[in-house]
Parts: sequence; C-alpha cells; structure tokens
Amino acid sequence: MIRYDLNIKEKPEHFIVSEKAEFKIGEGNFYLYHLVKKGFNTLDIAKKYNFSYAGLKDKNAITFQFVTSDEFLGDFIKHKENENFYFLEFLGKTNKKIKIGMLKGNYFSIKKPFKINKLLNYFINYYDTQRVKPFNIKKGKQILLSNKKRLSKKENFFIDAYLSYLWNESLKLFLKENFHGRILSENNTEFFIPSSLNINKLPKFWTLLGYKAKLEESENYYKKVLEKEGFHLTEFLELLKNRRIKGDYRRLYEKVENFSDRGNYISFYLNKGAYATMLLKFLYAKNVVFKPKQS
Repeated sequence: MIRYDLNIKEKPEHFIVSEKAEFKIGEGNFYLYHLVKKGFNTLDIAKKYNFSYAGLKDKNAITFQFVTSDEFLGDFIKHKENENFYFLEFLGKTNKKIKIGMLKGNYFSIKKPFKINKLLNYFINYYDTQRVKPFNIKKGKQILLSNKKRLSKKENFFIDAYLSYLWNESLKLFLKENFHGRILSENNTEFFIPSSLNINKLPKFWTLLGYKAKLEESENYYKKVLEKEGFHLTEFLELLKNRRIKGDYRRLYEKVENFSDRGNYISFYLNKGAYATMLLKFLYAKNVVFKPKQS
C-alpha cells in the first residue's frame, strides 16, 4: 500500500478553480453574480446572502463561480478577514435560477506537487477524500437509518457522502478483480489505482444506489460491500425508497482536456463532478508509483 500524503494546497494560491457555465443575461427574475473567494466555504456565504449555486467550491483555494439571488444584493460586495476574502460582482438579470449541477465543468490551475514526465488521458472518477471523509460516512449512515423525516441540506449531504463511499467501494472491488494495480491511501481512505487503464474494458457509467437505478454490472459488487456494512441489498434499496432517493449513473472514468504544463503550474479542464485532486493521484501513480526502477 502506498501512502499519499502530498500537501497540494499549502496555500490557496496553489489551487485555483474557475467554473465554466453559460447563462443568458438580460431579462429575468433572478440576479446573477460572480463569486470570487479565498478561505471561505461556498455554503457559508450562500447562507449569509441566501443565494443558490451550482457546486460547492473548496475553502482552501482561490475559486470563481456563478450564483443567483432572488433579490438584488448590490452591484458589488466585498468582505475581507486577514488573508481571506470574498466578493460578489453583479453581472445582470437572468431567467434561470442556478441549481446544483448547472455547470459544464471547471478549469484548474495547480502548483505541481511532483515532477510530471508522463501524462494521462483518462482517470477513474472516484469521489475524493474531501467528500468521503470517515466522519461524513458515519454521519450519513446514521441519518439514513434514523426515523427523521425532514432533513436539512447538510443532512442530505451526509447521506450523499455515504452513498458516494459505497460507490467508491463497489467500483474498487470491480477494478481489483479486472486490473493489476496498487492501493493508494490518503487520510484512511484507500483507492485502487490500475497500473494501466484500458477504457474499452470499462463500462461508461457505474450506478449510484437508489430505488429506481438499474444496477447492471455493479449489483454483485454492491452486495458484497453492503454485506460488510450490515445490509442486504433489497433492504438497503427499501431504505432509499423511503427517503425518495432514486439513484443515478456516475461516469466511471473522466477525460482530461486542455492539459498544459508550464513552469511550476499545471492547468487543465474537467467535466462537472470530476475531482482535480483525483487526477493528481493518478498522475502521482503514473509518474512515481509505477515508475520503472533504474538498474
């Protein structure tokens, strides 16, 4: 097992993220803003100003994203605390309220944490450690098993984190069965990294559990994972039905686009839902873990 403990975010300036999205600006009932921040969570700012967003952006980074408000908040809002800041710039009125997932993807610019000689075109689309933290997993399982009927956004997030963990674990079993590779461990979370990746041998999607989603190739692997969690598959799907969780299909692998390696930084574009930090793990494996030993 290889321990991955690189600190790729020593400073927020080392990790820069910018959303790619398209909105019609002109007439409409919603006010479109550009949010730029450093050292703040998207969710905390959203609660303060009651705006909606397409995705949560990392606290320990410099991030650019679009948000909408039902009310006019002013042309420009700026807030600064020591080295951290955020500001909201009014772009115009729009006819659509931003909702989770309403973006095409993200551009990244990241300070290189290691020397990169070999690039890659695709990587496994695991959920990364910022989502599948042990605390999030434990909390999500507890909430799912509780009798509480109305859940907050935060509680739903924890359930989603638990389902993300199950997605990772079932896919990991599938990959270990079909590929050679190594285990990469970070913060008590293990990822199986294939030594070579032939996407022609992979399904394009892997099921996120829900009472309406077809399991297809993932069924036997979910059964094994859920058994370790203390569930039978039918019992677990009934739990999800009671929570009205329909399920979904997540891309099993992601393509890396517009990759550039200049000076101390690399930059690239990923579709929404893909983790840049996961791409870095695969680059680390390709350039360090699977590097041939020199005789």
